[in-house]
Amino acid sequence: MGMKKRQWRRRWISAVLVVAFCGLLFRLYWIQQIAVHSFSEEEADLIAGAEEQQRGVFVVDSGRGGIMDRNETYLVGDKDWRLIIFPLSENQWAAYRGKLEKVADTIGYSYKAFREAVKDLHRPQVFPDRKGNMETLTEKQAEAIRALKIPGVYASRSDNRYHRDRLASQLIGRVERNPFLVRKQYPNDWDRGENPNYSWVGVTGLEGAFESFLRGKGEHLLTYKTDGRGRPLNGLHMMTEESGGPIPYQIVTTLDRKIQKVAEQALDKKGVKEGAIVVQDISSGDILAMVSRPDTVSVRHGENPWDNRALMETVPGSIFKTVVAVAALDMGKVKPGEVFHCDGHLGRYGMKDSNPKGHGRQNFAQAYANSCNVVFAQVAERIGGEKIAEYAHMMGLGQQILWSGRVLKNPSFHQLPREQSGLIFSENTSKKDLGAVAQTGIGQRDVKMTPLQAVNMVTTLFQKGKTLNPRVVKEIQRPDGEVFFRFPHHALKTKKKIDSETLQEVRHMMRLAVTQGTAQSLKGSSVQMGAKTGTAQLGPDKTTYNKWMVGYGPYQRPEVSVAVLVRSVSDSSDMRAHEIFRQVMEGIQELKKKSRDK
Repeated sequence: MGMKKRQWRRRWISAVLVVAFCGLLFRLYWIQQIAVHSFSEEEADLIAGAEEQQRGVFVVDSGRGGIMDRNETYLVGDKDWRLIIFPLSENQWAAYRGKLEKVADTIGYSYKAFREAVKDLHRPQVFPDRKGNMETLTEKQAEAIRALKIPGVYASRSDNRYHRDRLASQLIGRVERNPFLVRKQYPNDWDRGENPNYSWVGVTGLEGAFESFLRGKGEHLLTYKTDGRGRPLNGLHMMTEESGGPIPYQIVTTLDRKIQKVAEQALDKKGVKEGAIVVQDISSGDILAMVSRPDTVSVRHGENPWDNRALMETVPGSIFKTVVAVAALDMGKVKPGEVFHCDGHLGRYGMKDSNPKGHGRQNFAQAYANSCNVVFAQVAERIGGEKIAEYAHMMGLGQQILWSGRVLKNPSFHQLPREQSGLIFSENTSKKDLGAVAQTGIGQRDVKMTPLQAVNMVTTLFQKGKTLNPRVVKEIQRPDGEVFFRFPHHALKTKKKIDSETLQEVRHMMRLAVTQGTAQSLKGSSVQMGAKTGTAQLGPDKTTYNKWMVGYGPYQRPEVSVAVLVRSVSDSSDMRAHEIFRQVMEGIQELKKKSRDK
């Protein structure tokens, strides 16, 4: 009896194993023959993925349209001769030493310096010059290098669109090889097989917003085999892939390349890990520079380098007192000379001033210059929550403000995606709650603002009651440079305009903040400025801070507004926003001086 049970058990186990093995065979067949050729937006094409793991691609020329600054100097998309270098093994250095010495000599390097610069490469890239700029070659140099025929060393006409340290990286945005997006955005081309799944598509910034205009089909790719870790197997299966197609459009931004560089250098020299700068032309409202950190070079683990901090909302602190000052003066709730007394706290709300001893006797203009919380909480009570929200909206807060409107058949085209709206009062906060109103009046509680909104708030002080919709792009051009579409200037539609005398008075108050108040760090500058400081407490424990500086200059003939934000610092007395603001203003004026002296 026991023997029969054991035999039955063996047969049962064998049957289970056979069924399981057949199921495994069917699963493998399904994966290899069926599933890999039928994918949705949620399922990757497994064959393409397997091939991709063993295939690297260096984009010599993206085939996409150029993106230029306001002077039509390329930010990305300029096609020049460039030296493209792959990682080189010791054997290759030995085998091609004579030829590599000629390459070094051709580009003005010693052999030792050239080898030192190349040794740390882990993937192919455009070879930079000694200052870290992307080296360009003359046609004669390119011909000389090409004639050497060294595996892994190429001289090609390249737009070098994807190098990591380009200017305005978040504003320009990124592209990715995404067959799902290609198929979704270009279904007719996809059905005709005109868009292979390795095509690049814009997903953020201007690359994403203007994808349909920038997209071209004339890519030039350098493909190569990689090992299991994704490292190039130099010299193995190197192929050039080129495709023809229509020449794309190009766009002219409002950015000034030189001002953008000044702003980026100012932020980086101060070691800002997270922050933003926006520079705006006062007369037109156009954005001249937009900087965000971290970027692809400085990003830390867990951060997204493509998030544009200039468009992201955060707590503004005392720079919001500018809105309260405008509302109070425009409504006649206060006069600039009205006298207040600050003893350092407002007992009924438990509110304290940054100066624990208080500012004593001061008029309203001085209270703004001193950034007095006690006075502005009281003034906010006089104005009321409804009116604070109304004036904030009139000055471009609590809403998206970048240019949007009809472009051809699109009735609601946005020049940049992912702009956050900011906030004045949350839905759960009563505008009649005087405690909430008092906290709102000093830029805390629910208030959120983007650096773009902050700089535009300052520019509004010069616009005779209007609030402009800033542009980051002036026009779209045909391939031959003719204008295809020009973006007209827009202003917010508001029920009333702010009185010009009110705006002038607040501009004077910002100057007072520099000469007598919290922005006195700017007094010794070669540029006279008006400014407002801001320190915003963050989080439930209030142990980290946003540090702001907004303002304009030069004071006598204002040309630009600037907003600087250093986010999430642990020291409430951190002065880097002041220092960066000053460096940007002085840098812009130095550029203007050099331009005049030419």
